[in-house]
Formats: sequence, C-alpha cells, structure tokens
Amino acid sequence: MVRVMRALWLAVVVTIGCGRTEVLSWTPTFTPPDAGTADAGVDGGRPDAGVDGGVPDAGQPDAGLKPCINWRFTLNPAEPVVMLVIDRSGSMIDYFPGGTTSKWNALRDALNRTLPTVDDVMQLGVVFFPIDGADLCEVPAITALQPGRGHASIILNSISNIEPGGTTPTSAALRVAFDVLQTRRTGNTARGMVLATDGEPTCSGPEEPAEDLRRALDAGVPTWVLGIESVSRPELTFALVAMARAGGRPRVDAGTAYFPATSADGLVQAFAAIRDQVAACSFLTDSVPDLDGGISVTYGGQVVPHDPSGMSGWLWTDRENGELVLRGDSCARAISMPRPMEVVVICGR
Repeated sequence: MVRVMRALWLAVVVTIGCGRTEVLSWTPTFTPPDAGTADAGVDGGRPDAGVDGGVPDAGQPDAGLKPCINWRFTLNPAEPVVMLVIDRSGSMIDYFPGGTTSKWNALRDALNRTLPTVDDVMQLGVVFFPIDGADLCEVPAITALQPGRGHASIILNSISNIEPGGTTPTSAALRVAFDVLQTRRTGNTARGMVLATDGEPTCSGPEEPAEDLRRALDAGVPTWVLGIESVSRPELTFALVAMARAGGRPRVDAGTAYFPATSADGLVQAFAAIRDQVAACSFLTDSVPDLDGGISVTYGGQVVPHDPSGMSGWLWTDRENGELVLRGDSCARAISMPRPMEVVVICGR
C-alpha cells in the first residue's frame, strides 16, 4: 500500500493600516524549484476497481508527469509548508471595541498561541509589509523568510520587535509570497495561502488583490482570508468577501466568506481554524487518472463526493501535482477524527 506524504503551502497575509514602519530583513534559506507536471486526465467517480498491494512509494520531488496506475492508494496528511505574509500597517494599532489591547498585540498573542503547536510538523515562512526604506507600494522579495521547520521562534521574535505603521500594499505582498511558493513545488507538497487583513488594500485598484488570488488559485495555490475587524465598514467587508472567494477557500460553515476576528479571542480561534484546515485536509496521490479514467475517494471508509464548487466533498487543488483537498463537512471530519484517505484510480487506456 502506498504511503504518500503531502505538504501544504500556506501564505498568511495580515493587512494593517497607515503609519511608521521599520526595516525587516533575513538571510533566506532556499530550496531549488522542481520541474512541473502535465495534466493527466479528468475527475471521475468510478467504483472501486483496485486492490491493496505493493506499488513503490513515490513521495519524491516532482520530476514530470505522474502516471495513471490502476490501484488503490492510501494517502496520509503530509507536512504543510506555511508562508505567513503579515501586513503591519498603521491601523493595526487600533483597539477592538471595548477591548484592552490593540489588534497588533492581539495578533502577536494569536501567533504565539498557534504557531508553536505546529512548529515541528509545519514549515513556516513570513513576509511582513510594508517595509521601511522601500517604496510605499513595494515589498522587496529579499525580506521574505523562506519556509522551514523550526521557524516559529524566528517569526515570533521578529513580530515582537515590530510596531504597526505604513500603507497596505496587499498585492505586492501577495506576489512576493506566491513567488516564494512557486519555487517550492514538489511531488510531495501541497501549497496554499492565508490572507488576514484589517483594512482595504492600498496602492492598487480594489479588484487587483482578488485578481492576484485568482491567478494563484489557478496555479494550485489557494488562499484563506482572515478579517481583523475593529469597526464594521461595508467597504472592508466587500474587499474581504471578494478576496476570500477569489482565493478558493471561503468559509462554508457561516454567512461570511472570510474568517472574522472581532476580538483577541476571535483572532486566536480564526487562526486555529485555518491552521487545522491546512494541516488535516490536503492530500497527494501518486497516480492521476488519464483522460478516459476516473478516481474515487473514501475517508475513514466513507465515500467522499467530488465537488468542484469547493463547498463540500473533495476537489483538486493542484491536479497536475496530484493534490486534492477535503472541504466542508469532510474537512471537519478529518480535523476531528484523523483517518487515512483512500483513492482508487482507474485508467481508461
């Protein structure tokens, strides 16, 4: 039986407001990019046509087309690769309604409470923005900390020495984070981004960040959106909803498409919910069905329906890389009752 490791790319973008900033820099680690893969077929819901057996493990860097193999494969959640992109513009100094702490301090606390719990199983990286000394609308790529294990303390030490200030060049930060993730695509990785913001993006038109997220999603990099709200503003809600939908990971259990945080505790809960989805709900398969073939998915012995809408069941995240994700109730079950996922691939030719 094949044991397939997965890893997920996560970029968290925390958007702030206006004010003063400080210079941020690291010496980033770098993992060379790998070769891409070609599409091997279409989705399908064929019945079980395989048996357990001894197909060799293929959890190796992507080296080209993943073959179509008639087989039953067991997939286990792999190591997520998490890119945090933290916007620390000036409005993050504001307090939550009736609160005793600023949104920025609440963010620090939320990260201190959530990142250490995944430090040994999740690769973490970060981009803070805006950057002092750079153009107001630019985020130098050199300021990004490349994802790696054991980076939680680096990120937490950095954020403890930073104060809010500056504008909100969301699109520039998203592009830097996405470029980092593009260099880290391998045959055993699954990528994603998470955007957390307390204000509308500046330095671009209102639609540009959503367009950036759509392009990332088309390349196999989904985005979770977290909204840090101290006051209710229709224009902020509109921007958050647009970005959450464009990123391909809207909430499916509530009325808002994004993950709302209107208090310090709410911020911790939102980060924890996103963290759990990232860690438990993405998988990779060695085999992708060809054009005339199909694939069926079961989790914990229960059939999982294919749902391209992303509201429930499973869907491809990066088909070329063999990555699929659970959504809605299926993801909730994976979080509360971790089990191996099983797929049966049927080749049509």
